[in-house]
Amino acid sequence: MKTNIVLIGMTGSGKSTIGEKLSQQLGMPFKDIDLFIEHTTKQSIPELFEVSEAHFRAIETKACKKIAATENHTVISCGGGVVLNPENIQALRKTGWIVFIDRPIEHIIKDIEIGHRPLLKEGKGKLYQFHEQRLNLYQSFADFRVDNQSGLEDVLNTIKNNLPKTITHKRRG
Repeated sequence: MKTNIVLIGMTGSGKSTIGEKLSQQLGMPFKDIDLFIEHTTKQSIPELFEVSEAHFRAIETKACKKIAATENHTVISCGGGVVLNPENIQALRKTGWIVFIDRPIEHIIKDIEIGHRPLLKEGKGKLYQFHEQRLNLYQSFADFRVDNQSGLEDVLNTIKNNLPKTITHKRRG
C-alpha cells in the first residue's frame, strides 16, 4: 500500500520547506534524501559530487531504494536530479505518491544561492538547462503536480486535497 508522500521538483522549488511543514501538519515523519545521504556517507553532497556525479547518483539510488523499503507514512523530499534514474522513481512509487512541486524558474533563481549547489557552479544558465532537461521527467513521473507560487498554505492544502484520505488522516496508535 502507498503510504508515503514523495516530493520531486527542481532544486529550490521548495520541496524541503513544504515537506517539513506537511509532515508537521499530518503528524508524519519527514525524510530528506540528501540529508539521509550525508548522514549515512558522512560526506556532504558537494564532496560526493567532487568524486563524480555518477558516484553521487549511485549513492542516491541506493538511498531511494532503502528509504522506499523502510519508511512508512513518511513525507520524503528528493534531490532535484532524482528523476534522472527511473530506478529511483520506481522504488519510491512502490510505497509512495509522487508529487511534483512546480515553481517558476525565475522565482527559484531569486531565492537560491547558486554557488552553494554543486551542479550550478556554472551559474543560472545551468539551472535553465536542468529545467529544460528535467521538466518532462517530473511531469511524467508525478501522480499530480502542485504549482508553488501561491503561498505555502495553498500548496499544502492542494497536496492534502489531492492525496487519498488514508494518507492525510493522522494515524492513531
